Amino acid sequence: MMLKTSYEREIDRFCQKLIGGDYQIREVTKGALSQARAKLNPWAFQRLNTVAVKSFYETEMYDEWYGHRVLAVDGSRLRLPRSKDIKEEFGEYEVRPQS
Repeated sequence: MMLKTSYEREIDRFCQKLIGGDYQIREVTKGALSQARAKLNPWAFQRLNTVAVKSFYETEMYDEWYGHRVLAVDGSRLRLPRSKDIKEEFGEYEVRPQS
């Protein structure tokens, strides 16, 4: 998910929806959000993906073409934080402008 505004604004919006109403006290800082995000275990997201894919293909109809599933692809990008652990796990590449 890419944020379109600052962390502070996104945190405020989230807390307003969660708590309800308007308030003037910031209960969560952007530093706390960054630290908490760094503690997320990637296994949880891998497991959620596995469960979602499995449940979809067990219950939904899908098209096949010559024995292959027909899938749609978009041009979305996911930008991971630049950390040593992520570079070691996924590698690093440079985005070059198209000419």
